[in-house]
Amino acid sequence: MGNRVDQLRKRTAELDLPKIGLHDLRHTAASIMIAAGIPLAVVSKTLRHSNLAITVDLYDHLLKDSADDAVVALAAALDRADADMAGQAGSPVGHRFGKAA
Repeated sequence: MGNRVDQLRKRTAELDLPKIGLHDLRHTAASIMIAAGIPLAVVSKTLRHSNLAITVDLYDHLLKDSADDAVVALAAALDRADADMAGQAGSPVGHRFGKAA
């Protein structure tokens, strides 16, 4: 492992980049994967966490945005389904959440 750290320090110095540790790079990679919508189970396996709970505990502050995005996507899908139902010729009146539209 020491050789990898030495290589990292050498390369960052050559490029005049700020010092960054392997842990920081690992956290950055995890943050990028989560922001890109990679399933948390895949992120967890990539990081070699022993279980998904560890990943959730470490990165749950990043998951709020993902949860908000999921709610927006679900609402949009329901709206499209309502529009499709309402647009079908001869179909009953469109319903949303069990109530008449």
